[in-house]
Amino acid sequence: MKALVYHGPNNVQVDDKPRPTIQSPEDVILRVTSTALCGSDLHLFHGTVQGMEPGQTLGHEFMGIVEEAGPAVEEVKIGDKVVIPFNINCGRCWYCRHELWSQCDRSNPKGEVGGAFGYTQVLGGYDGGQAEYVRVPFANTVATLKVPENIKADEQVLFLSDIFPTGYFGADMANIQPGDDVAVFGAGPVGFFATMSSFLRGAARVFSIDHWPTRLDRTKDLGAEIINFDNEDPVERIKKETSGKGAICIDAVGYEAVGHIGNGNGRSSKDGSGNNNNYNNNGHDHSKVSKPAYEPANPLQVINWMSQAARKYSTISIPGVYGASYDQFPLGQLFNRELQIRMGQCPVKKYNEQLLHLIEVGRVDPTKIISHTMKLDEAPDAYDIFDKKEDATKIIFKP
Repeated sequence: MKALVYHGPNNVQVDDKPRPTIQSPEDVILRVTSTALCGSDLHLFHGTVQGMEPGQTLGHEFMGIVEEAGPAVEEVKIGDKVVIPFNINCGRCWYCRHELWSQCDRSNPKGEVGGAFGYTQVLGGYDGGQAEYVRVPFANTVATLKVPENIKADEQVLFLSDIFPTGYFGADMANIQPGDDVAVFGAGPVGFFATMSSFLRGAARVFSIDHWPTRLDRTKDLGAEIINFDNEDPVERIKKETSGKGAICIDAVGYEAVGHIGNGNGRSSKDGSGNNNNYNNNGHDHSKVSKPAYEPANPLQVINWMSQAARKYSTISIPGVYGASYDQFPLGQLFNRELQIRMGQCPVKKYNEQLLHLIEVGRVDPTKIISHTMKLDEAPDAYDIFDKKEDATKIIFKP
C-alpha cells in the first residue's frame, strides 16, 4: 500500500509498505477515504519532536471504511464509515472511565502519556493515517464515531478527528461565557475552529491574531476582528478595544510561533517587572521598526502576549503544542495578574459527538477551512506548500 513515511527532518516520501494486519482481537483495519495534514505534523516534519524515527507513517487526522475487524470488535462492523480520533484510548483504564481520553494508561506501551496515531515513539509509535490503510487498535472505543447517512462528503466530518474538537477544547478550557471578549492567537486550522467555537459558546467579540492574510481572512469570515501583528501591537489593540480590561486568551499556535526580533513581549508593552520594554538585548529601540524582522521561532511570543492581554483573573487556554523547557517564562506577569493556565492534548471523544450534531443540522460548516485537496502521491509537495503558509490553510489527501 502507499503510505507517507518520515525519512528525517524535512524529508517525507510516499513509500510502498505492507498493508497492516489484525494484531489484537479489538483491532480493525480501516481503508482510508480521506486524511489531512495538520499543523502539528509540521513539528514532526521539521524534526523538532523527540522520538520521531525514520520509517513511521505520518498522519493523525483520518477517516475511512472498516475493511476487517477482530473477533472481539462489537461496536462497528465491516462496511461502517467512521472518523477516528487522533488519541488512542482503551476504554477501560481509570483515565478512560473518567473520560480523560488523552491520558489512557494502556494505549501507549512506550511512555506515560496516552498513545496517538502517527506521532513519534513517545506516543506509542503507531503508524498514522496518511496511507491507504491503517490499523486501529481498541476499536470498540476508538472507532465508534460513525458517519451518518445524511453526511455525503468526508470533508464535512473529517476534522472531527482533531482540529474541530481541539479548537472547541481551547474555548472550553478558557471557560468562555456569553458576552466575553476573546483573543485567539493564531488563525491556522486550530485557531479557525477556536474562533468558531468561541462564538458558539456566546462570545461577544473574537479577536484573531496572526500575520498571514489568507488565514486572517478566513477567521474574519466567521465574524472575528482581525489583528495583523505585522502592522500593530496585538496587546495594545486588545487593551484599547476592551477599554483596558483585556480578553479571554487562547494560544492556538504552540512552540513554533514567530515574533518580531527585539521584543518577545510586544513592541510597546510592559515586561514582567512593569517597565516599558521596547528594547532587545543590545539596547536598540524597535518600537518604530518599519519592516518587521523575525526570529525563526520564538516559542514564548504568544505566552508573553497573553500574559499582558488576558483579562485579570481569567484562564489562559493553550491547545497549541509545546514540547520542551523554555527560559524566561513570564511567571511574574501571570502571578501578579492572577492568571490561570490550562493546557494539553484534546480528549477528542469528549466533544466529537456533540460537534457532529452541529454539523448535521447545518449550524457549522467545517469545510470552509479547506484550501487544497490533493492525492496522497502529492503529499511531499503538500508538506512544502503547507510549511510556507501563504495560501494554505488546510490540505486534505485522497488516498
